[in-house]
Amino acid sequence: MNRKILTIVLAVLLIASFFLPIGTHTSTSPFDIVQGPSYGSEIEGILLKYGWLLIPISGLMLLIGALNNGNYFAGRGLWTILPLIALLYLIIRPLTLMGGRFDIGGLIKGLGVGTWLALIASLVLALYHPRR
Repeated sequence: MNRKILTIVLAVLLIASFFLPIGTHTSTSPFDIVQGPSYGSEIEGILLKYGWLLIPISGLMLLIGALNNGNYFAGRGLWTILPLIALLYLIIRPLTLMGGRFDIGGLIKGLGVGTWLALIASLVLALYHPRR
């Protein structure tokens, strides 16, 4: 599969994951989180709320760049690694606030289809770089 088609497919998956549930126990999507009430005025609450926007914005920039014959604004590398960094922060940071109780099995079971889709798409984008 060439680079352009792979980037288009994964960019669409990143955008779609923004509207899918993030947990198995709830139907809340990142779209609902961004539209919902604020988590406070401190930087931590702002990052946990609006950090979800980095995923569809990266997907949109990758889609536009791929359809524009590989001309990416600010480079393809930035837009491929940004969703992975955002996801890792948004998944791991709330777990560290729980007082040191980190259950990896519970984390894996609790992730919803939207989170898994975004995680897999961002991992493939960040790690797989076909030549053409």
